[in-house]
This record gives sequence, structure tokens and C-alpha cells, in this order.
Amino acid sequence: MQVRNMIELTLFQKIILKLQGHVFIGNRMKQGWKKPLPFYAFKCETHGLVEDYPHGYNERLECPKCDSSHDEH
Repeated sequence: MQVRNMIELTLFQKIILKLQGHVFIGNRMKQGWKKPLPFYAFKCETHGLVEDYPHGYNERLECPKCDSSHDEH
């Protein structure tokens, strides 16, 4: 059984994703966090379209499934 990717992007977001390699999809706040963080959608070479927030000083995006890195800037 194939699981459908649940990230829905508008046409404009799809264009930005194609041009920049990542696209802002909104601020989210997880339990235990003090404030919301920006989340971005990007393509992992292994898992396709995924979402994550910037990590570390270099604000790298990491696939939540395999931890492969995608630099935001």
C-alpha cells in the first residue's frame, strides 16, 4: 500500500519550491516549544516532499525521515 504525501502546496508555492528548492509553508508550534517556528517544504532525494524547520546556526533543513540535510540558503 502506498501512503500519499499529505503536504498540500498551492501553485505559487510549487513554483517557489521549483525555483528555490524550498518554500515557506507556515509557522507551527509543537508541544513544549516557547514560540512557533517557520516550517518549510523541500524535496528529500529519498523521501520526496517533506517539511521541517531550520536547524542550527546555518538554518539547515533536515528530512525528518532520514536526517539528510538541505541547506535553506
